Amino acid sequence: MDYKEYIKIIILGIVEGITEFLPVSSTGHMILVSDLLNFNSNRIKIFDIVIQFSSIIVVMFFFKDTLIKIIKQIINKSNSKNINFFIGHIIVCLIPIGILGLFFHRKLEQLSNINNIILSLLCGSITLTISEFLKPNKLINRINYLQAFIIGCIQCLSLYPGFSRLGTTIFSGSLLKINRCVIIEFSFIMSIPLICSTSILSIIDNIKLLKLSDIPILIIGMLTTFIVLMIIGKKCLLFIKYKSLKLIIIYRLIVMTVIYFYFN
Repeated sequence: MDYKEYIKIIILGIVEGITEFLPVSSTGHMILVSDLLNFNSNRIKIFDIVIQFSSIIVVMFFFKDTLIKIIKQIINKSNSKNINFFIGHIIVCLIPIGILGLFFHRKLEQLSNINNIILSLLCGSITLTISEFLKPNKLINRINYLQAFIIGCIQCLSLYPGFSRLGTTIFSGSLLKINRCVIIEFSFIMSIPLICSTSILSIIDNIKLLKLSDIPILIIGMLTTFIVLMIIGKKCLLFIKYKSLKLIIIYRLIVMTVIYFYFN
């Protein structure tokens, strides 16, 4: 590869890092930016998959205290009052999206096109707008099993590229009157097994596309994403936890409009 391709890879890593902790759909942005950069070779499929592991490492670091509590809860087999959800809730939440992803992941990958992203950006903006209006006085701080299953069902929407897994989680939390801080934490903890499993399936499907010469670009992409997330990740989390989502909604609509006119 020449230096221009390395620059493109660094740009994609930066885009992944900036969008991963915001409800704007990192996957949708990766598809769009790779298209704009004319970086649409078969290698981008593997790159998109492997780069997700950087996000998982950062999530585990940022939420290490909650992960330790969950591990202790598993070992002690007790329901601690110091944690808002348990491993059982995560498993229940993963059932609907796991089944859908397992049996239809090849067909879902075919949805990654510009028209579907435009539609998803619009629908995702609508759900986030609804979340802004649904602000009950009393909020739930502990998730039960029924709520976990409902969250998992709603998160199936995030399999559609451009919708945003985090956005669907915020939406489901608003519908169920769950504290946004709790639902966001739940979303990221749940993303660890979810992204790992979907990435492994995708790697198996696309393993023939991977070459030894691709290892440097994968390492550069992962490092770039990791560095960006470590720098701005905490600020992004604080923003989506405590600030209005109006700016996010406006941004999604602007991106949707630009994409529509650019590609048409």
